[in-house]
Amino acid sequence: MYHIIVNPAAGRGQSLKQLPYLTKLFDDNSMAYEVYKTTAPIDAYEKARAICTVGSDGIIGIGGDGTIQEIVAGMAEAFKEEPAIPIPLALFPCGSGNDFAITLERAQYKKKKGGQAAKTVFDAVMDKRLRTVDLIKADGMAFLNIGNIGLDARIVKNAMGFKKKFGHYAYLAAVYKSIIRHKNLQLTIEAGNETLEGRYALAAMCNGCYYGGGLPIAPHAIIDDAQITLCLVDAISRPMAMVLFPTLLFSLHTKLKQVRYLNCKSLTITLPHAEVLCLDGNLYEKSGNIKFEIIPKALQLFT
Repeated sequence: MYHIIVNPAAGRGQSLKQLPYLTKLFDDNSMAYEVYKTTAPIDAYEKARAICTVGSDGIIGIGGDGTIQEIVAGMAEAFKEEPAIPIPLALFPCGSGNDFAITLERAQYKKKKGGQAAKTVFDAVMDKRLRTVDLIKADGMAFLNIGNIGLDARIVKNAMGFKKKFGHYAYLAAVYKSIIRHKNLQLTIEAGNETLEGRYALAAMCNGCYYGGGLPIAPHAIIDDAQITLCLVDAISRPMAMVLFPTLLFSLHTKLKQVRYLNCKSLTITLPHAEVLCLDGNLYEKSGNIKFEIIPKALQLFT
């Protein structure tokens, strides 16, 4: 039995348009499945966790990065005592960003018409084409792609209000609003044998390479190297923040003196007051210490 979790709100309804194409392929091949439609935040998490308690041949997540993060977190919670999640996951990217799909070089889904995208997903499931990837946990909450604090997390928060109007460009539309209100953060970061303390514009804890609809914040991150790629941007002015984001389009930010990278297996960030933590587009209010740790070879993806 396969289980399909679909977020009806993802991609301004694109997920529901794609669902019948996928279920028809399962029907035509006499493969058993159940469909679960999410109705509220954290619903995908709860459904994935419940599915894992009874068992599944595979879960197919239809939605954006946020939907997939909830599913992955639910799966990881169900098997938190195990070294790896025994149930594979298929990504059917239908959100506004689909950043982890870009890392997987699956961005072509957006260009496929009709049932072509569903056929690509179904073939990967049918042929059992699997790739094992790492996960990161933030205070026990698993995510697949990138966690971030600071300017970019505030942009994601502002982008929530722009998704209906701007879709894929919601992130870029939120950049201006966030920059004019930008304030640097006082952070203490313990990573490996290093302790860093100072004011920073943002910190991004990366498994994948892209966020914000295809911006390569960590172009050298590898999803199966058992490492967190930490991207730190030192305190910057508002005019400099306006310079930073255009450089992301071409990976030129990696040459800026304010940007540095560090690979580690775990790290702890201490916040002096409550801040927004963004995990693959989902927002969580956090304060105090936040521990991030890599979970190597934790999840098998149908690819």
